[in-house]
Amino acid sequence: MIRSALCTDLGIDVPIWNAGMGGGLAGPDLAAAVSNAGGLGVLGMGGLPTPAIRESIRQVRSLTDKPFGVNLIMPLMDEDAVSCCLEERVPVLILFWGDPGPYVEDAHRAGTKLLVQCGSVDEARRTAAAGVDAVMIQGVEAGGHVRGTTALSVLLPATVEAVAPLPVIAAGGIADGRGVLAALDLGAQAVSLGTRFLCSEESKAAREYKERVVAAVAEETLYTKMFDVGWSDASHRVLRNAGVREWEAAGSLPAGQRFGEGDVVGGLLTAVRVVQEHDLAGAQQVLGDGERADRVLGDHPAAVADHVGVADLEAEHAEERDAGVHAGDDGDLAGRGHRLAAGEPAGPLLVGRQHAIELRHVPLRFLVVSN
Repeated sequence: MIRSALCTDLGIDVPIWNAGMGGGLAGPDLAAAVSNAGGLGVLGMGGLPTPAIRESIRQVRSLTDKPFGVNLIMPLMDEDAVSCCLEERVPVLILFWGDPGPYVEDAHRAGTKLLVQCGSVDEARRTAAAGVDAVMIQGVEAGGHVRGTTALSVLLPATVEAVAPLPVIAAGGIADGRGVLAALDLGAQAVSLGTRFLCSEESKAAREYKERVVAAVAEETLYTKMFDVGWSDASHRVLRNAGVREWEAAGSLPAGQRFGEGDVVGGLLTAVRVVQEHDLAGAQQVLGDGERADRVLGDHPAAVADHVGVADLEAEHAEERDAGVHAGDDGDLAGRGHRLAAGEPAGPLLVGRQHAIELRHVPLRFLVVSN
């Protein structure tokens, strides 16, 4: 089994993290399942109020005694969000889309590992100079909010060289064992998978969202700034839906010129309050018209052919076994899920982009890697 130096440093067994999909898509159940399986489970708390973040952290601790992380999107977080995570002694804090400098000393004082997801070599260098503990580098293939503009295969080795000896985590377009091995071979010490875990039983994505991802192919994803309301110039990778098609038919107008811009199409129900957003990620708690909200996913939906629990994310294809991937010996978590039928999306889908592979959508244990 490959266990990187970063795994040892974090106290985990497998160099696999779930992406901190925001709005609570990556909630306590998913984070705990991934951590219990030997990886690093990450809460996706971007866009949620601080009280909801605190409650989610405590829920994770009730489900696992393993290390876990919290992901915050800096333009969308409350002013107390970071302090909340540090007060709760979160083992790993991942920041996205901003300067980590103001938080480095406080994080280290609290015993929290701090890292930032970056989209370029230059940003990674600046982040490293700020004193973070690791850098996550995101390729343009990623789903959801996309900072990167370059393919991960080009960006990853350049980043590893630029920030050495800091460890680097790879994100964007990774959905199977071969992708994991490729990233590790290019110098990553761990990988972060989003769409792969989006459709697990433990994720809080709505069933219609999961069905749409399972039915999708890579060519259906769209890299766009359509869903930048409240966050100017923020790019997303999404699946086309009614809202996207209407926008394209109207000429793909920029912010400030779109018909119906600013209309509230739904709300995200949290344990604390209802947060109304135009940019809805499709969580189970979303109320409203999902066909006109965003559905984020990476550029590899064809690699997701089933919707099952994290405990069943095991390699079943000879191609992956030949690449050195095998199922773990322990850590079973959730029950087997069911195969999903193709269906229309309940809303726009945020996904990542990757090559088409017929593969069951299985959870984290499949990514135990042999020498």
